[in-house]
Amino acid sequence: MVNYRIFDKYELGKVLIPVKLFPTGFKFKQEFETLYEKSYFNNLNYYLITNLFFASLLLNLVLYVTFYPNLISFLKLLFAESILLQFQSTFIFITWFLSSLYIYYAVLFSFFFLIQAKFREAEAEIERNLPEFIDNLVSNLKGGISLEKALIKSVRVEQKALVREVTLINEKVMMGASVISALVGFRDRFNSPIIKRTIFLIEEGLKGGGNLSKPLERISENLKRIYALNEEVKANSAGTAIVIKIISLVLAPLLFALAITLITFISRIFSLLDGSGGDFVSVAQIPQTFIEYLSTFSLFMIVLITVFSSLIISGLNNEKNYESLRFLPFYIFLSTLIFKFISDFLIEFFSNIL
Repeated sequence: MVNYRIFDKYELGKVLIPVKLFPTGFKFKQEFETLYEKSYFNNLNYYLITNLFFASLLLNLVLYVTFYPNLISFLKLLFAESILLQFQSTFIFITWFLSSLYIYYAVLFSFFFLIQAKFREAEAEIERNLPEFIDNLVSNLKGGISLEKALIKSVRVEQKALVREVTLINEKVMMGASVISALVGFRDRFNSPIIKRTIFLIEEGLKGGGNLSKPLERISENLKRIYALNEEVKANSAGTAIVIKIISLVLAPLLFALAITLITFISRIFSLLDGSGGDFVSVAQIPQTFIEYLSTFSLFMIVLITVFSSLIISGLNNEKNYESLRFLPFYIFLSTLIFKFISDFLIEFFSNIL
């Protein structure tokens, strides 16, 4: 008897997530599950992954039917029409499979980066509110309140991310866990060095016993100095990132477009001189294939420059390498669009002059 449970949406969702992505062995599935658990305090929703898969298939169907004539025109440039007619079903299957795979991964990555952005936002919010939280904690401890109650009273309602974490710590303590173990869980959930270091110092203070007020006051002063330095570093890195974006998105397409325009302009001048007759010496024209080759080469170089620029910007923002994929498709689309627009405009402009 066939076991139909293998087609269960929950099990299918597990299969649909790739275990590894890159040759370096980036464990995407493990990273995805860990990130989801950190963000929602629950296991990854595999039913949702299956729904995203079917939604991507539906989106691919709409796009495939819409752009099918363009696809056939493109295939005619690569293959002879007789070959295309003979293996048309094979070409359709291959292009359908590749487009489905690409769109599914695009949807999956978008969902992953959406969760990551939400988690990063919560992490940044906790970092911003941590000095004020420590100051309030010191005041409550000096007032004679126990640490468990002081944690709850030290956080404000509008500090949503911090409220959620402190509430979780309080729930763990009420269920019998020690304050230190609850703080360890809070520390391990985030990648921020500031949060890890601050909670670690609080843990050490609890282990050593004695009054926590004075160590917490020093922690608060150090945090304020660190944030001042971080703001200065972020401002400098943001300026560098803007310069790199301008170079990759505007200047590189502009320079390649000027090169295409120059070659095209010189070629048309040669054509005019060659066809004008008179006493002009016959001038060899620049082959059209050379101009097409230069245009294709320019597009590839623009894409390559954009990829490396995204990696550099990701490094400046202290992000992981794979996070550069978030805006990479948009950057590639924008840079190639600017290249095509500028090159077409300049060629049309100088053609009118000639």
